[in-house]
Amino acid sequence: MLDLCITGQSFSSISLRQVTREVGVVPTAFYRHFDDMESLGEALVVEELGGTLAILRDGLQIGRKRSFDRQIAKSIQLFLQTVNAQPRYWQFLVSERFGGSEAVRKAISNLIKMHGKILGEDLALQPAFTHINDYDRRLLAEAGVNMFFSWIIDWLELTYSEEHDDEMNPAEIEEKKQLMLHNCTRQAQMLFYGAYNWKSSEKTQLND
Repeated sequence: MLDLCITGQSFSSISLRQVTREVGVVPTAFYRHFDDMESLGEALVVEELGGTLAILRDGLQIGRKRSFDRQIAKSIQLFLQTVNAQPRYWQFLVSERFGGSEAVRKAISNLIKMHGKILGEDLALQPAFTHINDYDRRLLAEAGVNMFFSWIIDWLELTYSEEHDDEMNPAEIEEKKQLMLHNCTRQAQMLFYGAYNWKSSEKTQLND
């Protein structure tokens, strides 16, 4: 399924017969493992993508107090390395987050909310964010998750696009990747340094 999706097809456009043909089994064999295509999509999110996020959280030392130098820059580099290591999973997550399958959308939404909750709890352990309340830490975590996810497709385009074969040499590609890495790091610094100076007593007024 992931191989089919990374070629540009959406999950909802792929048929059961396509999947079984790729695997090399008869369609009836599919039902020994899944009730339908929606249950396959949910399993992809919960088992495969959930496992990938768990590995990323462990690499980022989420849930532990951290004080190492250049924390933001190193975290972003690790995140993009994880995307490089499992491009199909991340491309699927981003493409299907707002895709046509309701079951897959809900599974991804639940996964992202859980990830955001874990990151919010992690921020409470970090000295830079103990001064803001739980509500604001959760909002900050959600903003961080959404920002990180917004980079994935552009990074994959730089890394795996077939157009690069004719358009750019490896040095040009690496230069573009370094520029993107710089810009992503700066965006994250703006978000988290801003949060460091945020006061939870600040009022948010929606109307005049």
